[in-house]
Formats: sequence, C-alpha cells, structure tokens
Amino acid sequence: MKKIIPKSRLNPYKIDDRSEIFNSIRNSETALIVLEAQRAWDGLDKFRKETVRNRNYTYGNQWGDKMKDPSTGNTITEEEYIKSQGKVPLKNNMIRQLVKSVVGQFASNQTEPVCVASDRDEQKLGEMMSIIMKYLYSLNRLWDMDRRTFEKYIISGLVCHKVKYGWNSALNKEDSFVFDVDNRRLFFDNMMTDYRYWDCNLIGEIHDMSVSDLISKFAGNDRNRAIELREIYRTALPDYIRLSYETLTSKQIDDISFLCPSDPNLCRVIEIWRKESKERYKCHDPLKGEYYKIDIEDLSEIKAINQSRIEQGTSQGIPLNDIPLITTEWFIDRYWYARWLSPFGDVLMEMETPYWHKSHPYVISIYPFIDGEVHSFVGDVIDQQRYINRLITMIDFIMGASAKGILLFPEDQIPDGMTIEDIADEWSRYNGVIMFKPKPGVPVPQQISTNATNVGAYELLNLQMRLLEEISGVHGAMQGKKASSGTAASLYAQEAQNSALNLVDLLASYNTFREDRDTKLMQVTQQYYRDKRYINIAGNDYSEEAKHIDPDKVRNVQFDLTITESQTTPAFRQQTNEFLMQLFGAGQISIEDLLENGAFPFADRLLQSIEKKKQEMAEMQQQMQSEQGINAQVQPDEQLLQQMMQQK
Repeated sequence: MKKIIPKSRLNPYKIDDRSEIFNSIRNSETALIVLEAQRAWDGLDKFRKETVRNRNYTYGNQWGDKMKDPSTGNTITEEEYIKSQGKVPLKNNMIRQLVKSVVGQFASNQTEPVCVASDRDEQKLGEMMSIIMKYLYSLNRLWDMDRRTFEKYIISGLVCHKVKYGWNSALNKEDSFVFDVDNRRLFFDNMMTDYRYWDCNLIGEIHDMSVSDLISKFAGNDRNRAIELREIYRTALPDYIRLSYETLTSKQIDDISFLCPSDPNLCRVIEIWRKESKERYKCHDPLKGEYYKIDIEDLSEIKAINQSRIEQGTSQGIPLNDIPLITTEWFIDRYWYARWLSPFGDVLMEMETPYWHKSHPYVISIYPFIDGEVHSFVGDVIDQQRYINRLITMIDFIMGASAKGILLFPEDQIPDGMTIEDIADEWSRYNGVIMFKPKPGVPVPQQISTNATNVGAYELLNLQMRLLEEISGVHGAMQGKKASSGTAASLYAQEAQNSALNLVDLLASYNTFREDRDTKLMQVTQQYYRDKRYINIAGNDYSEEAKHIDPDKVRNVQFDLTITESQTTPAFRQQTNEFLMQLFGAGQISIEDLLENGAFPFADRLLQSIEKKKQEMAEMQQQMQSEQGINAQVQPDEQLLQQMMQQK
C-alpha cells in the first residue's frame, strides 16, 4: 500500500526515485503556474523601480531621474539637462547620513535570541537550544547580515531571508543556513492585506545558474536526465518563449525579463512555493501507533487492510470491537507545495513542504505595510533632498553669474568672423578672451558686476534642512551634531531622546522579523540535527552541561524564542558588574564568584592566580601537618628509650 506520510518526516535532499519526481513534459498546468508567478512579479514592478531610485539617492546618484528636454523633446536625465545649461549639478547627500545614524542606532543595541522551553521541567533544554542559536548566529554571521539587511530595510521598505538546511559549498559544510534574498528576484502574493502575512498564498524567487550547476542540482546521477535538461534549455530563447505562451495568453508575451536571464549563457529557474488544497483522509493506525494522511484514491487500500485484519482477528476468536482497525477522517488539506520550473513550465523538481513548520522557507517583512503598499523610510525624504540639491545648485549658479556680471557689448564692436552668440559663449567660458579692434569714438565693452546672492536661497536651504530632519525624525542630536549656541543641555538631550522614540516602531518591526526568522531557523535545526556535538561559547553565561548538544533531547521540545538584549553589550556588562560588586561588598559572594560571573578585565588571569595561591597554601598546610605527625611519633619513642635505660 502506498502511504502518504507527512513530508516533515522525510529528508527532502535524499530522493530515491528521480523518475517519479522529475517530469519534463511541457503542459499547460505548470505553464499557468509560471504565468501566475509572473503576474506576482509584475505586481512588484513599481516597488522595484522605487527601490532602485531610493538606493541611488542613498548612495549619491541624485540627479538620475528622467525628464523631457524642453528644447528637443527627448528623454534625458536631470544631470544631463543641467550640464547642457552650463551648470554643475551639485548635491549635498543628507540621506546617507540619516541612514548611517539609523543603522548605528540599531547596531548600538545588540540583541540575541533566547529560547525558553514551554514545559518548566525542560528549562535546561532551553539553555541548550540558546547555545545552538548562538552558534548559528556565529556560523551565518547573522549580526553582520542583520546590519546590512536593516540598511536595505530602511532604503526599500522590504526585507526577505531564506532559511534552509543543506550543504554550503562556500563553507564546505552541511548545517542550517540563512540567505538574504535579492528584492529584484523576489515575488509574492500581491493580494496580501494581513500585516503578519498569514494570508500569503504564493512566494518564490528566480534563479540564474550555469548549465553545470543546473545538472548538478536537478539531474542527480541520471545521465539521461542531464541530457534532457540540456535539451530543455537549448531552446530557452525569447522567441521560443513567446511562441510557447501564445496558446495560453490572449496577447503575446512582451516582457520576458521574468522568463529570460540577461546573460544568455545562464539558465533561468523559477522557484515557486504555492499554497494548495486537496481532498485527503487523516488516518490513525492503533496497531502501529501511526498518524498519517492519504489521497482519496488510496482509500480502497485502507479498506482492504481493515478487511484483512477482521478476517485474521475473527479466525483467532478476537471480538470485532477489539480488532485494531485503521480509522479515517475526510478533510481538505491545505499545504505548501514547491516547484522548480523552467520558463516553459518543465518541472525540474517538486515536493510538498518538507519542514516541520509546514510552511515555506522564506521570511519577509514590509515596513510600513498599509493597504498592501510599501512606503520606505528613504522614500519619505527624497523630495527634501531634491530641493536641497536644487538650492545649492542655484546658489552656485547665482554666485558664478554675479561674480562675472553682465557684459555690455556695442553692436558695431563685434569682431569679424564672430556672432553675438559666439561672444556670449566665450564670455561665459572660464578664462574666456574676446579679441576686438576698438573704433574711435565708440565705447568699449563694459562689465557690470552686481551682488545678487541675497535672494533668500540660504533661508530656503536652511528651511529644507530642518524639514528633512522633521520628516525623517532623525534630528541633529542623534546624528552627533554639535548643539547650536544657546541650546540648553537638557533640550539637546530631549531632542536625542525624541529622535530615538521616532525610530522605536521601525526597530521593533525589524526585531519582529528577526524573531520570525530565528524561530524558523530553530525549527529547521530541531528537525535536521542528528549528531551530538560540543559547542564552546565564549563567556561564562552557559553551563558546561548545556554545551554538550544532544539533538534527540531538543528535537520534540516546544520552545518560545524571543529577542533580548545581548549580554555582551557594554551597558549590560556594566549593570552586571555593579550588581555583583554590591553582593561582594555585602559578603554574599566570594571573590571567585565575582570574577567568574562578572565581565572584568583580566578575570581569567586573576582566577588562575588565586587558584595557584590556593594550591600553594594547601601544599604548605599538608607539609606542616605531615611534619607535626612525625614529631608526634618521634617524641614517644624517645620516652620509651629513657625508661629502658633506667631499668638497666
């Protein structure tokens, strides 16, 4: 009988029968799934364009917006237009400083995951799981990754990580890993409205890989399958893709960026995780103590097994009610199903989610996620940054124009071979020289300089600088700027506190994302860890017993994971040291307890010195005790000798 056992009990990386998993038949069903994924990807087109614009403004490319040239009607960048007008496109990148300040605020409050067992009798296992998570943080360099992805979070408003267990060729190691997903390759259900993303029904990403990598991942040890894969992607060209989808769509596919890589030497693979529904039966076999589910068409096999048990039981005289029969219950199974497809819809690999958490491997966060739209932190201040750039460019132009002034050039003094336009160009050019022959009685060209810099531009510039701080919520106090003269220290401290309060929601949203990601990382680790290991974590925060990791002990334990302040931060160490010093001063703990649990410099060296002195003292006491014992033994012997001499 074919039993459908939950995939969480199977290893997705060990496929016994590739011929059943792989299917190269081009059919309309999987092709429609590809089109569904493309619609989700197209729905994020506006977001991707805004992300590129926000990134450009953050890193200094602030004159790249497109515009129509009034003189020619052509589409050019703002930088090209300003240069064509004889101006220099200046910029004062305030956004970059704002982003650095916010990232610095996040980095200054270093946090880490802490696992707590739901059962009070298993609290020691929570410490063991926390050690595993700390090890995985170090293995994946998650704190460094979080700083970079948090910066991307500020710029784009969206962040996505992928959690999976497998082989990492870069580290030459098999373990639990976290990967950052490129927003340009990500797609998901655009109809989501739940800010917790519980109503997501589709998510995935596009991959570009070489033919060798493709064969290594999807062909296994089957040479015929490798030849088949080469043939599939031999025709993966734009024209072939258009022809393939003409029968499925009402119009020709014009946008093929989702289906074709920019490099023709690479193969486009579309990974799609989709929530699907199917009629199934829940089965309980009391004889084997198993719970599993089967497809509708397998119900007859269950009936045959039950009939066989009834016949066998009645032949042995067992009452019918005492015969262990398999019970079934009909239900609609909602599950996540994964497919790796070619642009034509060829199934490279497919499977039901193998994870115990019954979901996809992705974790996303959108800030703020309101009415299905993304509004990033950087996007809110771009208008102010544009105005600042225009003001400083205008001030530069005014200063340049006022320094050179106006040239009064008599009409009858125009040199031969030159026009008035040539004279204007030469006059505006740096160190330009105009040659002419003066005529008697005709006035010579005259330069008139004016001071036209005071036109309110500086006031407008200062206004925009203040508005940028007000809109972003990151005031100068948080950026480390000096307080203006006359500003009270209490007012300056209040400004810094208010700036921190403005970022509380942003930081809390990202920490919620980290909790969701770390929870998935913990669950994947519980599922796939098999071998015992010893994990030595720096510091004295964990017991030696908890460092001996036993996956069997933590596999089926329910843990609650929270993000808390790291014990390695300077503030936490200071508080710990102050508390321990109070206990030591009150005589409640010894000097050894103080050094072992505190974060003092040279603590290990001091403990070694104290231990060495204790050993020396113990040896001296032992030697003294032994000498006293010898003296006590010698003294009675001398008394006995004196008595014998007296008797003689």
